[in-house]
Amino acid sequence: MMRRTLRELTALAMSVLMLAGCASAAPAVPAGPEQQQAEADVQEAAAGTFSCGLFEITIPQELVGIVDVETSEDRIDVYHKESKDAGFGGLELSVWAVSVPKEYAGGPYKKIGELSKDGGSYDVVRGYPTEIQWDYNLPEMPESFEKLDEAADAIIASVKGINGADYLEGAGMKGEDLYGDVLAKYVTAVNEAWDANKLEEENMSPEFFYIGTQSEGGMDNIGFAYRDINSDGIDELFVGEIADGEFMGVAYDVYTMVDRAPAHVISGTARDRYYDYEDSFLNNEWSGGAGSSGCDVYALMANSTELVYQYGVKYDEYENEENPWFKAYNGGEYEALTEEEYNKEMEIEDNYVRFDYAPLSSFTAPAGDGSSEKTVSSALPPYEYPGPELFYTVLYKFLIDEYAENYDKADVTIPCPIIIAEDESNRDDIRIWGDFWIMNYNLNGDTLEMVSGGSYPGLIHVKSTDSGYEVTEMEVVGDGSDYDPTAKKIFGDHYDEFTKSTADIDGREATRAQIIANYVAANNLPIKAYKDYGWDPVTLPEENIDNFYSILD
Repeated sequence: MMRRTLRELTALAMSVLMLAGCASAAPAVPAGPEQQQAEADVQEAAAGTFSCGLFEITIPQELVGIVDVETSEDRIDVYHKESKDAGFGGLELSVWAVSVPKEYAGGPYKKIGELSKDGGSYDVVRGYPTEIQWDYNLPEMPESFEKLDEAADAIIASVKGINGADYLEGAGMKGEDLYGDVLAKYVTAVNEAWDANKLEEENMSPEFFYIGTQSEGGMDNIGFAYRDINSDGIDELFVGEIADGEFMGVAYDVYTMVDRAPAHVISGTARDRYYDYEDSFLNNEWSGGAGSSGCDVYALMANSTELVYQYGVKYDEYENEENPWFKAYNGGEYEALTEEEYNKEMEIEDNYVRFDYAPLSSFTAPAGDGSSEKTVSSALPPYEYPGPELFYTVLYKFLIDEYAENYDKADVTIPCPIIIAEDESNRDDIRIWGDFWIMNYNLNGDTLEMVSGGSYPGLIHVKSTDSGYEVTEMEVVGDGSDYDPTAKKIFGDHYDEFTKSTADIDGREATRAQIIANYVAANNLPIKAYKDYGWDPVTLPEENIDNFYSILD
């Protein structure tokens, strides 16, 4: 990697001028690549523009003479020349394009945007000095260093992608652009009335069962807010109850970004709740009964879900009824406090960020193109079976008519029947055993994102009539403890096939992808993929309408 300081560029400039002055004394010699690059660097420096392989920055012209600028392939460092030459560091700021977030996480860096080039993606981060960079023997910062310091934000704002790289300031930092899939999952949980066990299985607080489904108001009771609490420039997501008093701003779920993807940090409950403490920490208030309660303060690591214990205080009559006030710095060994000291520590509540939560009912998913709202196509056609078998047309329509209404309306409902067995021996009672899925999707850019759905394993009875086919009955496998007995009864000799099919997730996904691809092809839609919450998009296969539907089993 080539690194040039401003001093080197000045020397190069003098060399270029000397060569120009000698031009009349000797024949002109074509400049080589190294000299051409030197001349280009000099011109950039004279203009106050400095570049690496991916981006450039502009130094205000009046500051060019007081800075040293070092560049490499993906980084630019700006120094106060006088302090640097005197051996005091002199670093004012760095701008670094990093392809792997963990390379800068935990360091003195803050994300300022994203850059893309040739299909690659980079976090662009601003680096800060970690100690005084000017002569600390002086009573105050040198005037020229202060001028550079005051111009730092303007320098950062000047970042621009070059050599085919596109830079987008602020990209990948704002909560409204990052956590749409997460919040959509809470919408689904409320609409489908997920119970506490289901919520916990999905790494969501069981408290939302009571807040969102067992009390009036539903999604109006659940709130969300975004805040950067680990100073990496990237928002975290807080999801909690919209409440007043001591519960105002309470969070029962917290999310952060890890390797540019949403990640769940922690869940709480009414007796084990979390608060944003000064936009720098998470404070966990807990209660172990009437005689035991306290709080623990944690720091959230950048690009990680790790919480690092800072300190805690507790009131514990069970440990010492006469003097129940304690403080710990390592989460285990508590030291005694006086009541006055304890009360002082509990003033931490005065520094909570009391979120004015936005209600979940106001949530609008962000679009993939960076606009503020999801790309919704009201023109998405309803699903119609495109295959050749007439009784399948009736079967698909029955699934939509019977079960789609169990969920909130989406852009399109697409069934996914996994056929286990068929018996067409009796035209008055054609029997079709299967695991029948209903899935609702919203369109986000060129991707169908699943927002709700469910499985209805069982037996569908179809009758052949003079005018076509009609579904006469469906036997559905029961829930909970009734599941296995009813499955054995309904599937009978096909029970083993049914259990093997339900375990074949790859086979089900292949069928699902083909059904979606055929819907897209039949309607000439510009859709390229489908996506489940928390999973990468799945690219759709080629259409196969001609022979796919006769081999669904």
